[in-house]
Amino acid sequence: MKKIILFADTGIDDAIALIYALKNPEIELKAIVAGYGNTDRNRSARNAEYLLELAGQESVPVINGSTRPLSGEEPEFFPEIHGEEGLGPISPPIPANRFRNRTNFSQLFRIIKDNPNEITIVNVGRCTSLSMAWFLSPSVMELVKETYVMGGAFIEPGNVTEVAEANFYGDPIAANFIAQNAPNLTIIPLNVTRRALITPTVVDFIDSVSNTPLQQIIKPILDFYYDAYQELEPGIAGTPQHDMAAVMASLEIPGLFTYTNKQVKVEYKEGYAEGLSIADFRPGVPECTGAGCVRIATDINESIYFVDMLRTLIRND
Repeated sequence: MKKIILFADTGIDDAIALIYALKNPEIELKAIVAGYGNTDRNRSARNAEYLLELAGQESVPVINGSTRPLSGEEPEFFPEIHGEEGLGPISPPIPANRFRNRTNFSQLFRIIKDNPNEITIVNVGRCTSLSMAWFLSPSVMELVKETYVMGGAFIEPGNVTEVAEANFYGDPIAANFIAQNAPNLTIIPLNVTRRALITPTVVDFIDSVSNTPLQQIIKPILDFYYDAYQELEPGIAGTPQHDMAAVMASLEIPGLFTYTNKQVKVEYKEGYAEGLSIADFRPGVPECTGAGCVRIATDINESIYFVDMLRTLIRND
């Protein structure tokens, strides 16, 4: 069983990733680090708490993450994609016991120290909180077993600019730091996540067999997301589950992804290429080995993805 700490900016695709993690019997979710990104930090944390409440998993701590990128600039949010509250049409209620399980980075470090070389970090939002964890306590972070990051686009168009993916663009300084310094790092980029789709027909099927409150929010939020994506990419068959793909990757499902090993940089200087993820994919350039190498997903088996996604999301237990 994987002991996972999920770093998220809890918008719609983060919510689906969290639902997948909560429904998957192979995952023990140890904590959620909620930061800014798709929405502000407070909404992100509240949305995570709301989903945990629906799942009956309120004991999972929600750790306050970052409120802005390392540059200090005001972050940009995306209500047209994720809704004003981050969960499409849903406005989560403020619970009477608000902040009961909300905590800070000391809890993050405590969990890692209590589970040395057993924790897998899956970062599906901006890399700010993760980089701050490394700045604050590198000796503790070295006890993390492995790290998976959803971000970047290699030889692939971006989704927030022509060249940049949203998570890396949102804090390119932090993304570059993680790419250059986090050991045992795997990056799951747009190259593969764009193909990890859930179509409206599949959403309707999931809804038809759902019998838990957690499952029953899948349809309204993904219907909202699908409408937003029709504006972004008219004619797309479904909604890309960028973040769930990264959680799936952490399980090392045989045959799901194809990987290559490269050194990675992220352009963080202001300008046209800000947020661009860079690796050497020229023909004939060998894969790298040793320290500084990052494993990058380059292909996805859509059939394996579909079976695992559907089997997990429709679990009624």
